[in-house]
Amino acid sequence: MTTFAPAVAQARERGAADAAVFDAVEFSALSEMIGEDGVREMVEIFATETRQRLQRLTVGGQTCATLVREMHTLKGAAGTVAAPRLALLGRTFEQAAQRGIGPTSDDLKAIDTALEAFLAAARTWNEPADINGR
Repeated sequence: MTTFAPAVAQARERGAADAAVFDAVEFSALSEMIGEDGVREMVEIFATETRQRLQRLTVGGQTCATLVREMHTLKGAAGTVAAPRLALLGRTFEQAAQRGIGPTSDDLKAIDTALEAFLAAARTWNEPADINGR
């Protein structure tokens, strides 16, 4: 398998850097469907599974089929929890894996960075603004 993946560059070209880290409208809709406790639990599970996925990918040695499955799962799960940037990264890296291109350390770092940004936004979602409107 090729590991020189231009996937981060492709993701940037496709607007991943500009894609929202967090979709508050979708997140609110999800919260209305399953409740705030349910959505927070879902985000915790997503974070845990994504971190485990990153650890597995960091070790390397996966087949193309495994990489496609891992990235497809990331894409779908990110879409479910209203994380558009992670969903776009997952789609881009899934397409790269379908061409036999595995993720580089930069690719994995991009996923990790997007995950942490999403989690920070999700933690502050629905918090009341302070007196200065922040």
